[in-house]
Amino acid sequence: MLNIETIFKLTPYSMRYRHSRYPTIKLHREAPILFRSVEEAERDMLAYNRAFPYCYALSELPVGVQHLAGDSFSERVYLPDGQLWGGRLYAKMTPLDIPPQYGEIEFDNYIYGNGLFRGRKQEEIHFKRGDTIEIFCYSGNNYWSDGYVELAIVVDSPPTEKEMAKRFEEYLLSEKSHLTGNRGFDLGIQFNAHDDAYTVIPAYLPAHTDPANLLDYCPTHCALRPRFEIPAKTRAKLERMLETFEKNVKIFPAE
Repeated sequence: MLNIETIFKLTPYSMRYRHSRYPTIKLHREAPILFRSVEEAERDMLAYNRAFPYCYALSELPVGVQHLAGDSFSERVYLPDGQLWGGRLYAKMTPLDIPPQYGEIEFDNYIYGNGLFRGRKQEEIHFKRGDTIEIFCYSGNNYWSDGYVELAIVVDSPPTEKEMAKRFEEYLLSEKSHLTGNRGFDLGIQFNAHDDAYTVIPAYLPAHTDPANLLDYCPTHCALRPRFEIPAKTRAKLERMLETFEKNVKIFPAE
């Protein structure tokens, strides 16, 4: 059975000021530190605390595999006090080449099988439609650029394990003739990190934006609770944009 060695890269992120202001907060990415295990990183991460810490990102990186920036075998986000907030405990990986020591089929089955998103446990889904969130924008967030925090309002939450199991079943029935014989590979190609996200409306968009162009996405583990006071004007704007979207764009079933 294929087993790829990994290391863990801890990247502290800090703010310029203790009392930063919305809607956009700039972050400073500190120099990363390498560890041999999650436990080792969790034990020592607070030693790398800065004056105004924002959070810590812990990426599991494969040894000897060339891959795109931001890809990893797993990703964890920790709050300033070292508490684990959330994570992506499956692979988000686009290898640029197959290491010579592995066969193509064996390697692809391993990468894409381990990249299967199976849905979120209910307790991992912290937000619902209408909640305002902080989006942590860093290299492990495949939708947003590195180095800042953005406010957004939630339109829809990520799917649960039950919902994803239903999608798997529907896919396997509809695409059965196209299967390669490796269930993990087939499902991993179809259902991956792109499904593991909140649907949101960002605060930076102008209030008059066409309702059809309002939506963006935030990976589940990158959605945090706002830690500063949200200006009343910004909150009201987001609520109006959500209301406008719901009235004009019918893509979600009525509750």
